[in-house]
Amino acid sequence: MSKVISFATQKGGSGKSTLALVLAAPLATEYGLRIAVLDCDYQQSIVKTREQVDAANFAKLRETNPDAQYPYDVYPWQLSRIFDFIDNPEHNYDLIIIDVPGRADGDDVFNALTACDAVIVPLVSDYLDRASTAEFMTILEAIKKAADDAQIDFQYYGLPTKRVAGQREEKEMDDYIDGLGLSRFNSYLGHRKAYTRASTLYSLLNPAWARYAGGTKDTSDEIRRVCEELIERLGLPDRRATAAASVSTASTSAK
Repeated sequence: MSKVISFATQKGGSGKSTLALVLAAPLATEYGLRIAVLDCDYQQSIVKTREQVDAANFAKLRETNPDAQYPYDVYPWQLSRIFDFIDNPEHNYDLIIIDVPGRADGDDVFNALTACDAVIVPLVSDYLDRASTAEFMTILEAIKKAADDAQIDFQYYGLPTKRVAGQREEKEMDDYIDGLGLSRFNSYLGHRKAYTRASTLYSLLNPAWARYAGGTKDTSDEIRRVCEELIERLGLPDRRATAAASVSTASTSAK
């Protein structure tokens, strides 16, 4: 069965859609996962990235490689129809990523979160984000309690994002999350311009695209650590050998 996750928060600007964009392509191309992203956010950032940013590069790629495909599927989707997608036996995905709206004040969001095996909460190190995270944890804890009572596996994790090494606020955020009892990733993503240029066509682990986006070796190392920790925590298959064997001309055709 597919694993279902969501990058979710109730504070805008925390980077949940960016997280989905940064991780989906490498999980598909480098680790061989079959992935679907359901864009349920009102802003439709992931859908717009594919349709308005990546479409031109994809058309060029098709000129040299007619068989080229996007590395994963993206669907504009309604929150009220989440279970229609997840429960469809024709959908053969390893991982379904739900991008929910940046709020947690309605039954539609609550129901979408209950559909997940895990909810990943972006952790940004400033006071307002810490307070918002605590409020959101109350909702996640209620979901987990109900799931535990029903003997359903449900987890939630904090994932540090927009990190700036050496800042006091980073340690304060870690101590705050640990004090609340929220399980957090050991890996993290820094505050890097390259992440705002993530593509639904090319992975930031693709050297050519990483250079175009302004990425560095540190960028690649961060992404790999997060991908591998996510795979381990969720018990996802790791098909790196298979993915490497099936690399197409897409890996050398990035802008």
